[in-house]
Amino acid sequence: MPAEPARTTDVAALALDYGDRLIVGTAREMHRAVSSRVFRATRLVGGRVPESLHDAVVTSVYGAISGVLRVSSGSVRAMASRGVGRPIEAGPRGRLVVAALNGLIGDELRMLDDPQAITMAVRVEGDDVPATSWPLAQAFRHGTSHPVIFLHGLCENDESWSNGAKVHGTTYAERIAAETDGTPVMVRYNTGLHISENGKHLDVLVQQIVANWPVPVTRITLVGHSMGGLVARAATNHATAAGETWQHLVRDVVCLGTPHAGANLEKVAHLGSRLLRFWPESAPFSSILESRSAGIVDLRHGYITRDEWEGQDLTGQWGLDRIAAAPLAHAEYHFVAATLGASQGHPLSAVLGDLLVHFSSATGVGRTGPVVDGARFEYLPSAHHFALLNHPQVGDWLVEWLNARTRNPQALPAPRQA
Repeated sequence: MPAEPARTTDVAALALDYGDRLIVGTAREMHRAVSSRVFRATRLVGGRVPESLHDAVVTSVYGAISGVLRVSSGSVRAMASRGVGRPIEAGPRGRLVVAALNGLIGDELRMLDDPQAITMAVRVEGDDVPATSWPLAQAFRHGTSHPVIFLHGLCENDESWSNGAKVHGTTYAERIAAETDGTPVMVRYNTGLHISENGKHLDVLVQQIVANWPVPVTRITLVGHSMGGLVARAATNHATAAGETWQHLVRDVVCLGTPHAGANLEKVAHLGSRLLRFWPESAPFSSILESRSAGIVDLRHGYITRDEWEGQDLTGQWGLDRIAAAPLAHAEYHFVAATLGASQGHPLSAVLGDLLVHFSSATGVGRTGPVVDGARFEYLPSAHHFALLNHPQVGDWLVEWLNARTRNPQALPAPRQA
């Protein structure tokens, strides 16, 4: 029996829960910190009586607000369980809201078994397609032996690849279907989970795709935007460690704006949360920053394996001990980096990169050297992070890379050094 769809009432209940936990909770803790400092001066004259009266009133007020929010959340959730409210994923805007929620708190949604938690799946026209023989055969009736698997980034979904389609007149998927021997396959996943966990899920999903594809699979291409590139690398790493075989079919791994060596924005968020704890009045705001998902925390240093985060308090340390994952020796790695400025040396480029990912990280250069030896990279100036989801130049590169290997399938890259 299929699970009940998430409804607008589920979203409203979640908003009330977080309003209580983060907004009211933060305001209450900040109020206590400020009042404690103020009442230090009155204790010498009036003792603790004024402070006790104030605390009683404040506790009562905040408790009442919190109680109203909790009761309202429970009532709205009960309405959702009775089928009240429109299915949130009935339209593209609702699906985008669900994708954003999963990026921010997807690990918690999954833990609570919330209906808004996304399960990794192949997607066609906004719906999940089970990776079994009949559904895949119906969804990909004209599927070729070369699936090109697209993996979106944080807080995005399978429809994000259509950004700017009205302006450019096409998408990567349309160009690949029309100009190469590839068949585009869109995948949606919960971006709030650990990247290594999503890599494991992708490993399983690709195994199912290969086993149940309408025709025998002879070649696979992985295309990832931002976090999606890390998930692709995590999946091949997991498959290799587990002794799977599908990864041997991968001929190209394309990473668009992927923070291989970490994302500066997540590093800033981590540093900000630590700095806020220095002052009692600002410490409550630290809890807001620290409520970010495991997937976001993994972006700080581009973690793709479980060993890099398991057993560690990743909100309490920088975690620079990234473990190198062996690349596929028979695959070409294409890293595409963008910058806001017209050149790498432009001040905007030097400081912000493509807005979210620095140039060196997108090209796979970390503190200890290249993340993937022999990776080829391309540079897109005057472009922001999300432009990489659908850019004419990137589309040209994709078509060129896929067709180059089609024309000469034996032209494999030389084995990389360990």
